[in-house]
Amino acid sequence: MNSPFLCAVTAIVDPAARVVDITLEDGKVYRCSLSDASERLRLVDSSLLAEWEWIGPKAGMHWPAVDEDLSVEYLVTNGAPCNQPELTEHALSESVTN
Repeated sequence: MNSPFLCAVTAIVDPAARVVDITLEDGKVYRCSLSDASERLRLVDSSLLAEWEWIGPKAGMHWPAVDEDLSVEYLVTNGAPCNQPELTEHALSESVTN
């Protein structure tokens, strides 16, 4: 099924660094500062950043604790491309790929 929205393959949130690494179908990885992307996410306790869920066909991310939604397109547009994101062990354990 093709989606009219830019969709991710994976998203890895590093709560301590307040960043998310988004991997697209073409293998490109983008790092986005959650603090820069959203005032709500900047102000929330960092432990709550790990508690998120996908919106639709991985077209966005939702943080229920702060009722914040961000599209993958917005995150990628405002993020920085990176070849090999440096992820903490904690961030890898928080990866959600389903």
